[in-house]
Amino acid sequence: MHIHILGICGTFMGGIAAIATQAGHRVTGCDANVYPPMSDQLRALGIDLVEGFDASQLAIAPDLWVVGNVVSRGNPLVEAILDARDPYVSGPQWLSEQVLARKWVLAIAGTHGKTTTASLLAWILESAGRRPGFLIGGVPVDFPVSARLGDSELFVIEADEYDTAFFDKRSKFVHYRPRTAVLNNLEFDHADIFPDLAAIETQFHHLVRTVPRSGRIVVNAAEPALDRVLARGLWSERENFLSPDGWHLDRVEEHGDYTGFDVHFGAQRIGRCRLALSGAHSRANALAAIAAAHHAGVGPARAIDSLAGFRGVRRRLEERGQAGGVAVIDDFAHHPTAIATTLAGLRERLGADAR
Repeated sequence: MHIHILGICGTFMGGIAAIATQAGHRVTGCDANVYPPMSDQLRALGIDLVEGFDASQLAIAPDLWVVGNVVSRGNPLVEAILDARDPYVSGPQWLSEQVLARKWVLAIAGTHGKTTTASLLAWILESAGRRPGFLIGGVPVDFPVSARLGDSELFVIEADEYDTAFFDKRSKFVHYRPRTAVLNNLEFDHADIFPDLAAIETQFHHLVRTVPRSGRIVVNAAEPALDRVLARGLWSERENFLSPDGWHLDRVEEHGDYTGFDVHFGAQRIGRCRLALSGAHSRANALAAIAAAHHAGVGPARAIDSLAGFRGVRRRLEERGQAGGVAVIDDFAHHPTAIATTLAGLRERLGADAR
């Protein structure tokens, strides 16, 4: 099949392009701005790129147009596709129908920590020899790519609550139909499309409704908003983290370049984790990843051991160098809570007096 992707240089749609190419499809695409590093990555895969959304691209005549949510009505190419009555789908719908329908999907949802938790989980599964597919909204240091088809039934996806496309205003994650769903946290975000937190809770419950009875929902028990979501109805097994009756941790110690802590499930101590990431939020992400991997058949002791080799995610507290004795750190955090927890994690590692 030949697919042409609108908005191909975004992280999500670029990931779909990579996966589609690995699956044997012919892929071309366009975007408003085509520039490195994404353009280089896509061209290295043999993907032809067009800059802009001129209606003349209709002559490319793909079998299917895959439309990213960066484009809307009024876009010249979108209008030409609609006038021609050509077949088109959203990126999440294409991924669901062509890839995820045959996979054990492990979906990581939440306002914060999706990229890091998905990267942790993919690394645990990789270290266990499971060779998962994944589509992550950042670049894990331990993998050369942010997306791949994988060599097993397992597929890890960063499950975003933002809307799907101009013609599908449901959250992206309702397309993924996970067998394992992680609900990391939930608070108000995306004020451009959601009027309030209750509206986002509704979308999260739509996700919960897609998890089968044989599936599992891994839930941050310290989040009241998630309790409200699940109070609307729950048809799958629930497993908590940050809770005495589920996955929890203690004996936290900072060692400069890593954090050590004990991991427990209920009354049972599983082992001691060594994690290169700092902060309570990073430890919570690690617990969620251990719990999700356990559902997919990776023993928690093995998962804990593998995390000692996890090197992080680019643009997530990534040290880029030194300038005049000052460390320059790149971080993607932009939500007020994410900024606060990131800074708290840095102070935890460097000391309260660090500047």
